[in-house]
Amino acid sequence: MKPGQGSGKPGQDPLREFARVCAAKQRIDRLHAREVLFAIGDRALAADEAGAQELAARVRELSSARAEEWQLAVRDEILMASTEHVRSVDPRFLSRPDYDLHYTVEARAALEARLRAAELLGIEIQSSVLERVAAADRLLEPLLRAGEPPEGPRG
Repeated sequence: MKPGQGSGKPGQDPLREFARVCAAKQRIDRLHAREVLFAIGDRALAADEAGAQELAARVRELSSARAEEWQLAVRDEILMASTEHVRSVDPRFLSRPDYDLHYTVEARAALEARLRAAELLGIEIQSSVLERVAAADRLLEPLLRAGEPPEGPRG
């Protein structure tokens, strides 16, 4: 499994479990948020804006009665992914010969999918979190310029 990747199976409706949890009034946690955020964010980043908007609308409808709990789960998931990114570009590790740039770039792409989904859902992320991500991106930038970063979608 790649960094931050959910456990959903290809071809499975990514919102099925989320709808079940919402209907059963079970606790919504960050793992539910992860699956939903990837479903929306991956489409948005793949230039399927209409599909991403459609999923976002469905999620807003499913979570409407539990918006506060849902937004907390989304923020928790994004905080976890953001913390992973910030820690992965700690200057003490960047110059190590065994530094895993490929993993870091994949994890950053997964974070971007989450952030894009939150934006489409209208869920505001704390500016301090976004500022830390931006600072980490600035530390990573010289490494990306020096080599060829891995490309392609999370798989």
